[in-house]
Amino acid sequence: MRLLILIAICMSQAAIAAEPIGRLFTSPVERSNLDYLRQTRKPNQIKVETPSETEIVKSTPIELPDAINLQGYVKRNDGKQGTVWVNDQALQENSGNKEVVVGKLPETSNRIPLKLHANGRQLALKAGQVYDPETNRVREARNHAAQGDSGTIGD
Repeated sequence: MRLLILIAICMSQAAIAAEPIGRLFTSPVERSNLDYLRQTRKPNQIKVETPSETEIVKSTPIELPDAINLQGYVKRNDGKQGTVWVNDQALQENSGNKEVVVGKLPETSNRIPLKLHANGRQLALKAGQVYDPETNRVREARNHAAQGDSGTIGD
C-alpha cells in the first residue's frame, strides 16, 4: 500500500515537471517584440535632450549663516554620542542642522569639528567661540563684564 502511494506521488511530480514554466511578466508575443526592438535599434536612434539656455536655472547665491556660536559640548565615556550646543540648539555628534554638521568629538582635543552647509568650510571651534562667516574670523563669545556684575542677590 505504501509502495503504491509512493509511486503515485512520484508520477504526479514527473507530470508537473513536464509542464513548461514559461517567461515571467511577459507573453511570448511581447517577448519576441522586445527582442526584435533590441536587435534592430541603432545607437544613433537614442535621443538625448539637452536643456536650452532658458531652461537652465541659475544657481542661487550661497547664503551664509549670521554666525556659528559654539556654546558648549559634553563628551561621553560610555560609548554613546556626545552632545554639542550650536546656536542654542543641541546636536549629537555626527549629525547636523540646516547650518552646520557636527563631526566626531575628538578624545584628546577641546576643538569641535564643524562643517558649514552653505560653503562646505571646515571649522574647529572651542566652547565659547563664535565664527563669523562674513569676516572669516573666530572671536570669543564672552561678555567683557565680570561675572556677577549684573543683577542682585537677595533683597
